Amino acid sequence: MSTFPAISSVPFGSPVIEELQFKTLISTFDELGQEQRKQKNLYPKRLITLRYNYISKTEAQILYSYYIDRAGAFSAFKFFYPQPRGVNFTYVHEYVGTGDGSSTVFNLPSKSAGSYTLYVADSSQSDPSDYSFGVGAGPDGEDKVTFVAAPSAGQRITFSFAGILKVVCRFAEDRLSFENFYDRLVNTGVKLQGLLNSDA
Repeated sequence: MSTFPAISSVPFGSPVIEELQFKTLISTFDELGQEQRKQKNLYPKRLITLRYNYISKTEAQILYSYYIDRAGAFSAFKFFYPQPRGVNFTYVHEYVGTGDGSSTVFNLPSKSAGSYTLYVADSSQSDPSDYSFGVGAGPDGEDKVTFVAAPSAGQRITFSFAGILKVVCRFAEDRLSFENFYDRLVNTGVKLQGLLNSDA
């Protein structure tokens, strides 16, 4: 899976605009006027808006070519969430994956993570008795974890850490001309739809 291209001469606007997307089913009110709610997504997904206020059309063409290579909203890619002024943001219980009883290696939703805790079925794990942590050992520089024993089938794995967040995402739109793409880059922003980390 590829990584969203960086244009070193023109950084995107910081901070990046981020929305968290939850999914809740809400029933109609009963005879007492109460509503029933059911959480459909256990982990929120992110909608990221990227703006490049001073990007040239030549530089924008690099990103538009990447959009074309991804076939619009079809192919997923990795986006590493930036750290304004070098601040290490803290993320809590980011989804890693679900055990299948045989897999021991998982790519983490982090890069250069520090002060981290790994959980299996909400139970914290110990390093190195339960797993080994590989900083930057993932295929695109993300962190990686290797369990001593594979998590059981159905056990959810989450990761809390301070550092750079990896978001697996896709372009939110399937239909953009270069003129529209460039206008959004400079003004309103191009949207990336976040997916689960396990989609990597």
